[in-house]
Amino acid sequence: MRGRIVALGLSATMVAGAGVLTAGRWDGRGSEAAAATDDPATSSVAVSKQDLVARTEVDGTLGYSGDLKVTGQGQGTVTAVPKPGTVVERGQSLYSIDNRPVSLIYGDLPFWRRLAVGMPDGPDVKQLEQNLVALGHATEAEVTVDEKFTAATTTAVKRWQKALGVDETGSVGAGQVVLLPGAFRVAEVKAEKGSPVPPGSVVMTGTSTTRVVTVDLDATKQSLAKVGDKVDVKLPDGRVTPATIATVGTVAQTKGQGDSAKRVVTVTVSLDDPAASGSLDQAPVRVGVTTSSRKGVLAVPVNALLALAEGGYGVRLVDGTGPGRIVAVSTGLFARGMVEVSGEGLSEGTQVEVPAS
Repeated sequence: MRGRIVALGLSATMVAGAGVLTAGRWDGRGSEAAAATDDPATSSVAVSKQDLVARTEVDGTLGYSGDLKVTGQGQGTVTAVPKPGTVVERGQSLYSIDNRPVSLIYGDLPFWRRLAVGMPDGPDVKQLEQNLVALGHATEAEVTVDEKFTAATTTAVKRWQKALGVDETGSVGAGQVVLLPGAFRVAEVKAEKGSPVPPGSVVMTGTSTTRVVTVDLDATKQSLAKVGDKVDVKLPDGRVTPATIATVGTVAQTKGQGDSAKRVVTVTVSLDDPAASGSLDQAPVRVGVTTSSRKGVLAVPVNALLALAEGGYGVRLVDGTGPGRIVAVSTGLFARGMVEVSGEGLSEGTQVEVPAS
């Protein structure tokens, strides 16, 4: 006997009982040896040519990229700190020391000296001037963005200091600003109001504002993840949003202890539409990773397959004139309810039988 096939994940399983089509014996010549009895209602679908992509789901964590620290640059007492979750952007105050704001500006080069007119040229000057222009305290026509601290730079600094409500000295000390690559999202505040901040002590930790999914991928499955591959992220509310693999770790790390310990590589996934992910932080998600794919193959729904008595699978062709001929097929990739097939008489548009929905 032969029966309709039901797919579970990426495998096909023969089942018997209610809802399963039973038919006559397969005689190996493409015809039935006996008439079918008690067949359930059926319909037909067209064989289609399409790209098939099989995926497996892995656990991930939705959050924000980066692991940033803000350290104290000078002596003083903390007089104001932000709340966790606060986003601080260029020019805004991260915290206050002795009631003076310590402002965030963007850059990769930490301040190591006081910046003022007459000082030796340097890339830290250029970095300051870039921020002054970006904040609107000078135009590029007024300040040449280079490594020279000029009188025009001094004027721009004074405008910035006036906007902050601090002394208009025209110079900038290391303890007056914090340099970070971009906007900063506060995760944890380490320093308390009223406490001293020794130089080098951690004031707060946080991340960037870029939404990402982090996956601790079993090291044995590293080959599944390639930079640039498209993936699906299933959010906690069940919605699915597209994403792209941004980075794949090359060094395996041990996560867990004892029998639960495993070697993993860190995979970072960038969301194609970050706004679709909401504002949840450290939320569990599922990431659909491509395991295999086939382009331009003939495919039918998995439930079109028939299990043949002598082994293998077949499909029943439908021509509208009566019980159709059964032809043996070779199966390839199973993916999302479809299966790649090839066999005599099969071409794009050929009608095959499936159970009625």
